[in-house]
Amino acid sequence: MRLILLALFSIQLTVLADKAVIKDGSILIGTVLGSVDGNLTIETEFAGKLKIPVSQIASINSEAEISLRLEDNRTFRNKVIPADNGRLGLEGNNLSFDFSQIRHLWAEESEDPLTLMEQDAAKALLMKWTHSIGFDLTGSSGNTDDFGLGLRADSTYGNKFREYDLYLAYNKSSKEGVAVIDETKFGAEYDSKFRERLAWYAKTDLENDRLEKIDLRATIASGLKYFWIKDNSYDLSVRSGIAFRFEEYQSSSTSALSEPALDFGLEYSHVFKDFISFESDLTYVPSVNDFTDFLLSNDFALVVPLDKEDNWNLRSGINGTYNSTPVTGKEELDLKYYLRLVYKLQ
Repeated sequence: MRLILLALFSIQLTVLADKAVIKDGSILIGTVLGSVDGNLTIETEFAGKLKIPVSQIASINSEAEISLRLEDNRTFRNKVIPADNGRLGLEGNNLSFDFSQIRHLWAEESEDPLTLMEQDAAKALLMKWTHSIGFDLTGSSGNTDDFGLGLRADSTYGNKFREYDLYLAYNKSSKEGVAVIDETKFGAEYDSKFRERLAWYAKTDLENDRLEKIDLRATIASGLKYFWIKDNSYDLSVRSGIAFRFEEYQSSSTSALSEPALDFGLEYSHVFKDFISFESDLTYVPSVNDFTDFLLSNDFALVVPLDKEDNWNLRSGINGTYNSTPVTGKEELDLKYYLRLVYKLQ
């Protein structure tokens, strides 16, 4: 008796549920939630929400009324049933449609896709702040006494079309009680898209390096940025523009540098299966008068999220600057390895 009741209950659930038949013969029983961007979403008991390309669907049968919008924006609300020649029909109506004619399908409890698109467009225009702060601390004792301290704060204000980026960084490191790094950096950049993949930018980087005896190293640049590749897992953009370099030294015997330059840059990021990502930023600033006089800076890092919300992450990387014409007595390459704990404030 119990088996009979269970069988009847199962049959009743099947009768009351929506049904989608796939071209390979598979049958999905559940609740049709809607169809947007060429994919039908159906919620099943055994697998939750499933998305199936509309091109793979042979027929749909709904138990409840569903809203249907065609490509010509005609809208109907009715139960949908299979029709001849693999078309979609409306119950009690002689009309039928090919799946290629259907722009949107949505259930009564679902939001109109056009409303959702308008909401997404409004969110894309909303300017908002995001902040992060990073902390580096390194040291050792014994045969060699080393101590290093690094702080970095980043702020971004923007939306889908324009963005302001600011950062402030301080690094100090000593070995055997002698300072080997002592620098402060500040930077700002503004990007504004005027095409889907093209934007103009303006940026500046300011640096004070007490060990290199530089009171102020400033680079100001403006030009075009091209978003070459934009994918769910990786992005690549390149930029090119004109720049101006200025350097003022602590020593009065060294003349200040002030000259026009060019600015070339490459930014790349790649996410590997949501648990680690690679980020890089490479900048090349040659003098207009002499291309052998240039600054080359980079920041390459692996980023590992430490929590599901991605509020905390661990950043391990290499940051460096190559100056082809350094101050007398200083090396061309200034390279630092770092391990940074970063907290994001949304």
